[in-house]
Amino acid sequence: MKKLLMLFLCSSAVLKVFGGTYYIDDKKGDDTFDGHSAGRAWRSLNRVNKQVFEAGDSILFKKGGVWEGQLTPMGSGTAKAPVVFGAFGTGALPEIKANGHFKDAVLLKNLQNIVVEYLALSNFDSTVPFQKTGPTGVRVLAEDIGTLHNIRLANLYIHDINGDNKKGSAEGYGIFWDCQGPKPSNIEHLLIENCKVERVDRNGIRGNGTFSVRTKWFPNKYLVIRNCLLDDIGGDGIVVKAFDTAMVEHNKLFHTRTRAKDNAVAIWPHSSDNTVIQYNEVAYTQNDNWANDGQSFDIDGNSRNTTIQYNYSHDNEGGFMLVISDLINKDNVMTTGNIIRYNLSVNDGLNRKRLFNFAGVTDSTIVKGNIFYNDGPKYTTEVTDIENGIPDHVSFDDNYFLFAGKNYGVFTKSPKQYSKVYFNNNVFAGNIIGLDNLTNLESSVKLKSKRPKTSPKSKTFPWMYLPEKLKALVPGFPESLYQSYISNGPR
Repeated sequence: MKKLLMLFLCSSAVLKVFGGTYYIDDKKGDDTFDGHSAGRAWRSLNRVNKQVFEAGDSILFKKGGVWEGQLTPMGSGTAKAPVVFGAFGTGALPEIKANGHFKDAVLLKNLQNIVVEYLALSNFDSTVPFQKTGPTGVRVLAEDIGTLHNIRLANLYIHDINGDNKKGSAEGYGIFWDCQGPKPSNIEHLLIENCKVERVDRNGIRGNGTFSVRTKWFPNKYLVIRNCLLDDIGGDGIVVKAFDTAMVEHNKLFHTRTRAKDNAVAIWPHSSDNTVIQYNEVAYTQNDNWANDGQSFDIDGNSRNTTIQYNYSHDNEGGFMLVISDLINKDNVMTTGNIIRYNLSVNDGLNRKRLFNFAGVTDSTIVKGNIFYNDGPKYTTEVTDIENGIPDHVSFDDNYFLFAGKNYGVFTKSPKQYSKVYFNNNVFAGNIIGLDNLTNLESSVKLKSKRPKTSPKSKTFPWMYLPEKLKALVPGFPESLYQSYISNGPR
């Protein structure tokens, strides 16, 4: 009898770990069913929202189904047995349409050890030009709770959210993390992967900064955003906000800042420490009104130790890079510890006519081993624009600048503005003027003649996208590029 009792208890424990499976079918389901099989599926979001789920439970929506309303689940999982919301069957992803009747299509409030995957989400109100509520596809909310752990958003299709494109409380979001008090609250281990976000006003993926000021510093920790596609975003693409330790990698962002008229950039951290942005392709960020921003990347205010590396940036109208500090005070530290290395920039800044923009007083920026190529029409592009202060400890090392078309790269700022910007061992090729304005120009080469036509050895990202004109000048890139020019001189 004891053996039977022990066997029963062990079996119960296994069942508890693995949890139960619930099915939701918008056509054949019935909320009076138990939901534990496809043949006895629930029907509505209301029934799902009433259930308190437990560790290991799976809640599966039938593919091809459409639910109008909001998913606001209850119940958290554990690290080993999360609660999973997903799909079953064949066909199109199951879709939840908030239609402007709810602020969020999916609201994960004070939940942890949660997975939301294989769903389509929208929040479009056709009766108004834009919603004034700050609508979202998914909101992850930590409110007066302390620390939430382990939230994964994966394989989601988030589309058509008409928030306000003006910065303010009415902005819309595809995915939004939100931390509120009064008790300091944050999120640790937020993973966003393999998601598609399109036609969203104003933001693709970002969060808020309630506890991002340094006098109330309680940042989120350990963010990963990877393998996502963002397209046709009204304002900002991916904004790492209020995080310590974030990785943004292998994403594609096309056509951001398509409708916003104020500041917006494709990928950038704000009030964040230890951010790495790598292996992303960013293209067609717009700046058609000569406003600020419109760059592919930005290292923004109150941020420390940001690395931007191995990215492919092309055809971004506002330029390649913004480095900026907010007003420096007890709440905001100086932006410092910036590394920008081994990126490929092609035809960035064609409309705003600048490649780099340093704004305010920033400290310690290393720009190393990048290739900047431009073969645009006849005009001038400011290579290093400096405004509203002089940046400190800026070093351009081992970079390659080639202006191969009718466009000219220019350095027009005063020697005083360039006084703390150092150019070491760079190659300047093609149409570049104003180098005499650089007060700290060392061991750099102004290349006039072409090199032998040798295809680059490296096929890795982003060097596989080297323009053909550039390949003709680059023997064995990247290993032998810089030192060969300096030691042998241009041929």
